[in-house]
Amino acid sequence: MLVKMRREVFNALDDEALEAACVDPIIKAYKEIQTRGDDFSTGLFKELSRGQQALFVFRAYYNHAMKSDADFYWWSAYFIAQPKRWTGLKSGLRFFGDRATIQVLESLEEILEKRNHQRSLENFDVSATDLNNDLELRSSVSPLYDNLQEAASMTHKKIGVFIRNNPNDFAQIEID
Repeated sequence: MLVKMRREVFNALDDEALEAACVDPIIKAYKEIQTRGDDFSTGLFKELSRGQQALFVFRAYYNHAMKSDADFYWWSAYFIAQPKRWTGLKSGLRFFGDRATIQVLESLEEILEKRNHQRSLENFDVSATDLNNDLELRSSVSPLYDNLQEAASMTHKKIGVFIRNNPNDFAQIEID
């Protein structure tokens, strides 16, 4: 599933906008597939290039987790409770050579592990309001959220370079 894009648009977009342009059609297809009750992971996901898979998983996380420290906490816990998703996120970041973001995620994972957070969705009771009710948790999570914001700017650069070096994995470039 390649997005159609004119060469001058591809070249003009900043890294984050290029990421979004390349992944938005996949996210839309994901939502449609899930709405129908079909399994995205055994269907369309397997047809994507490795770069598209890594970008999709990163953006599925990033689009939600970067809104606030509470969202960072909840979405991370949610991904951790789905080991394939969490492993896929870290694997995708490794694919792009992004060690800094992985370190932030693993630091949060350690904090949640010490607090005996669920490692499955069965009886998942994490709430975004947990940070409001637990100052110790907030004091651990908030600095990591700040670190993630810093690391994410480098993530976008790494992904942007990868897309620009491998345009045929992400886009069908149209020539005017």
